[in-house]
Amino acid sequence: MLVMMCLAMGLVFEIFMLSWLFAKLGFLSDSFMRRCRKHAVVIILVMSAIITPTSDVFTLSLVALPMWILYEVSILIVKRTVTHK
Repeated sequence: MLVMMCLAMGLVFEIFMLSWLFAKLGFLSDSFMRRCRKHAVVIILVMSAIITPTSDVFTLSLVALPMWILYEVSILIVKRTVTHK
């Protein structure tokens, strides 16, 4: 269980690099990420429900909140990357 949690959260923290790379390649824009924010929150909640070992809301929110913050920061990274082209 611990190994699965560490691997899953390690993959989640790669969202910065993926968003930067896709923005550099022209596949991703900050306006698209803002428009799809509702979908991203649902996907984040589903992923956190899969990652967490228990079914309580507290643990789910402990995993989902950092993922959501990472998504919001990724929007800022993509915006900065696109404007510096």
